[in-house]
Amino acid sequence: MGRQQKWSDRTGLDNLKSIMDGKFPKHDAMGKMLNLDLVEVREGVCIYEGTPLAVHLNPRMLVHGGWTMSILDAAAVLAVVTALPKGKLCATSTFEVKFVRPIKAGTHCRAEGELQSLGTNLAHAKASLVEVETGNLLAFCTCSASLYDIDD
Repeated sequence: MGRQQKWSDRTGLDNLKSIMDGKFPKHDAMGKMLNLDLVEVREGVCIYEGTPLAVHLNPRMLVHGGWTMSILDAAAVLAVVTALPKGKLCATSTFEVKFVRPIKAGTHCRAEGELQSLGTNLAHAKASLVEVETGNLLAFCTCSASLYDIDD
């Protein structure tokens, strides 16, 4: 059997598609803990869905803002990853979120991230979170991601 495929051997979009197809290892402990699923990727776009559970509630019995920020960050930053060439990766450098309405446990949510610009060292993206059943906007964000060379 040939050598194991490395992340740096493929484009970001190819890597994400391979993760979704089960052909590339999926290391997403946060996604499991937060009950998030990567459901779609295409160039410049990444979509996550998730349903917060009772363990994701704050003391007021609403979904903790950290859950909301996590699904938005994942969608926005992976939208950047979809446009990266071989040998590049990125990490969130700035992140701003606006909460529109509270979220209750059991609400099926969809976060759609979209690449806004891609430079040599920095990219920008946005994401919105909606309730799947009603289409109501729950929160949205903008973020910047630092780009760097990887050697894995």
